[in-house]
Amino acid sequence: MVIVFNMNLLRIFIIVSFIFFASCSSTSYNHSSGDNSHLKRDSSICRAEANLYAPTYICRNPFMCAPDEFQIATQALIRNGTYFKRCIQLKGYDQS
Repeated sequence: MVIVFNMNLLRIFIIVSFIFFASCSSTSYNHSSGDNSHLKRDSSICRAEANLYAPTYICRNPFMCAPDEFQIATQALIRNGTYFKRCIQLKGYDQS
């Protein structure tokens, strides 16, 4: 039995794993004043702003990124997450 190693399948596995683990992480934010009553609203606003100003990249083929797209997609995800964290911190929340 010969196992064929496919780089595209490896890249898909890495991206899916990254997204899965990122969504499973339990990141919580606490406001510096101790009042978290507006956290859901502020989080929604920051997520919308992150998607507006740092949109994620969708590969030409939705099931597999081409080698030239892999780095673009990864950088877009990182920029989006960084924009969200910066926005939420500017609103007075700290990651805990």
